[in-house]
Amino acid sequence: MRSHTRISSPCSRSCYLSDWPEHCVSYHVERMRPSTPYPDMLNLLTGHERRDVTWCWRPSGTPTWLLIHTRSGQGVLRTTGDEGGHPISAGDTLMWAAGAPQDFGCDRSSEPWEIVWAHFRPREHWQPWLGWPILGAGVSWIPAPQARLRGRIDEALLEMDATQHSLAPRGADFALNSLERALLWLDAASPGPQQLDDRLHEAVLFIARHLGRPLSVAEIAEAVQLSPSRLSHLFKDQLGTSPARFVELRRIERAQTLLESTSMPIGAIARATGFNSQLYLATRFKVLTHMSPTDWRRRACQQHDTP
Repeated sequence: MRSHTRISSPCSRSCYLSDWPEHCVSYHVERMRPSTPYPDMLNLLTGHERRDVTWCWRPSGTPTWLLIHTRSGQGVLRTTGDEGGHPISAGDTLMWAAGAPQDFGCDRSSEPWEIVWAHFRPREHWQPWLGWPILGAGVSWIPAPQARLRGRIDEALLEMDATQHSLAPRGADFALNSLERALLWLDAASPGPQQLDDRLHEAVLFIARHLGRPLSVAEIAEAVQLSPSRLSHLFKDQLGTSPARFVELRRIERAQTLLESTSMPIGAIARATGFNSQLYLATRFKVLTHMSPTDWRRRACQQHDTP
């Protein structure tokens, strides 16, 4: 039966709705959808909730960026020309640039869609971290990373929301700091040639935390649940060096910093950086820098004194 609704078609003259081409009907239906409201804010607005059947539609986006991280359940993202929608699974993180249409929600999930979200205004130095893979016009995503990295992202975003809603002094500043930390971890998880294997990333952090004591390849491998041979392969493949060489270079770098910025005796620096004696530090330092620790400190002092 012909519809009695007579409306001007967006692509032709006035006609009956039932006579419209399918894409014109879709256009008109989209225009009639109620837009999801958006509250005013300054720099950051956050939330953490479990949503059942819900939908967000903002055809003109928002004046801020929007980040949504899925902790459990599943949502759906719709983009222009994508009728079926893109599933959003646990561990996925999506981000909309300011002004990008926002069309997402949860309409038929068997479990609540648990998300942590943030409307934010990026600080200038964040821009290099926001080049995520593109899903649609103005929307990008990071698929669920490996477990340890995902846990760090979860932790940072949950802390962001908790501190944003606390009454603690500088709570908003702490929240922005947590968001920045989450964005850095997300940048580390972004697919690309520079992405480190999650276990290798953990190994590097383990080394940094324990530079002041002896470290064996076997101990590092056990800490990240890898075999020593697999760990060595990852280091060589992604960092271009062996675990032992990597550890030694980090020890020398820390010794350089302590020589430049403290008055600690060289023997104390050797102990603080995991070398078993002042002589061994001096030997390896000379091999790698072509200077003795004393000469390195003297040169650093001269440079600081130069007007």
